[in-house]
Amino acid sequence: MPLARDEKEKWEETAQLLGQEKIVWGDHWSYNFRNDPKRLAFVLSRYKFAAKMGGNGRSVLELGCGEGIGATILAEQATSYTGVDLDLEAIETAQRNFKNPHFTFIYDDFMGKKIGEFQTVVSLDVCEHIYPEHEETYFQTIFTNLSKEGIAIVGTPNISAAPYASDASQIGHVNLFSQERLKQRLEKYFHQVFPFGMNDEILHTGYSKMAHYIFCVGCNKKCTS
Repeated sequence: MPLARDEKEKWEETAQLLGQEKIVWGDHWSYNFRNDPKRLAFVLSRYKFAAKMGGNGRSVLELGCGEGIGATILAEQATSYTGVDLDLEAIETAQRNFKNPHFTFIYDDFMGKKIGEFQTVVSLDVCEHIYPEHEETYFQTIFTNLSKEGIAIVGTPNISAAPYASDASQIGHVNLFSQERLKQRLEKYFHQVFPFGMNDEILHTGYSKMAHYIFCVGCNKKCTS
């Protein structure tokens, strides 16, 4: 049964509020949405947690931002958002989609770089792609770009979930962490490190080996170089 005239007019009135902006994802997230759409829910849940931990009214740096899939969540309550990635196509996708000056996307290899001083640094699904011999530089880069009262949020697949990973993950994940090892790594740089686990969209503080995904939140920087 077709919509009555009044209902159609109300929908058209509502649709006018949506604006004309379009988001067109690149190869990575277009593939995921077509072939594994539940992954989008998992990843956005990770970003929601990171945004909550990062707090409101803070400058945010994301190391390894990809196409900017989590940029709007991280930027929603932030004073500014900066994303850095070495994937040129991903950065160009993000720049096309997010032209608001609130967002800055930089094409660069961030390893060992001082990009600025930020109150929150987020890096999700990155450290598993960093070879072990380079991981010290990765964590040092997070530390270097944080302000004195900065908060760091690092997330990565749990090594205990590796047997169930996709073929692509098996190839690309060259340095998997347990929650204990990730916490120890961050404790070199922060006085307080808080570990969390996640299964699908559910965050928890339960038995770490049963978490598919792990986070550590570091705060209260140590005086180290």
